[in-house]
Amino acid sequence: MISFVQFAERLARAELKNMSAVDDTNLGEVRPDYIPTILSLTNQALTTLSTKFPLFKLQLDVALNVAKREYSFETDALLFTMVEIAQTYSSNRFIKILNVYDKNGVDVLVDVNGHVTSPSYNRIRFTESKLIELSPRVRVRYQARHPQIDETATIDLPPNLESALQLLVASMYISQMNGPEHSAKGDGYYTSYLRHIGEDELKNHSSTSEMESDDRFHSRGFV
Repeated sequence: MISFVQFAERLARAELKNMSAVDDTNLGEVRPDYIPTILSLTNQALTTLSTKFPLFKLQLDVALNVAKREYSFETDALLFTMVEIAQTYSSNRFIKILNVYDKNGVDVLVDVNGHVTSPSYNRIRFTESKLIELSPRVRVRYQARHPQIDETATIDLPPNLESALQLLVASMYISQMNGPEHSAKGDGYYTSYLRHIGEDELKNHSSTSEMESDDRFHSRGFV
């Protein structure tokens, strides 16, 4: 983990050190009037990384109603209870369903036999018979985006992806500037970013495999 302030300092001392965003009299400091731009690009890059890699795998319980066959992760938040008490559900962070479990912790097949389907990335639908079988609730494990950060927040990424974040933010910042030199430099950083995440995917440095078992049902009081 790294604070946004520390991250901005890294950018200022490395990829952005010769850019107008950096204070010429204090290397390692982004000029205050450029902070909102760097912050916005950092949030965009965090969304990109946490969409590509399942870095945040959260769980919630869905209270089933036998009269309601379809549930939306956009509009049915009142039916959801986060497994971790300290967490609050946010539809803005929801990316996709990873797993569905019944009350005994058994994996429920989705989009396989027609009993449980996902009509879209943020909806889940049950046949009437399956709904009765699974009631009163199911547990859903889903991929979430990195929370939006502000200037005082902390970036929650595996250490090996912090460099990828730097390269991506630098490429986005420089590429938006005019001139072929900036375009070429921005493209160069983006190529380095792609190479970095390619190596991470190959070696699974971030432990981002979705093929994880989850045996925490008893410990969380699900059964």
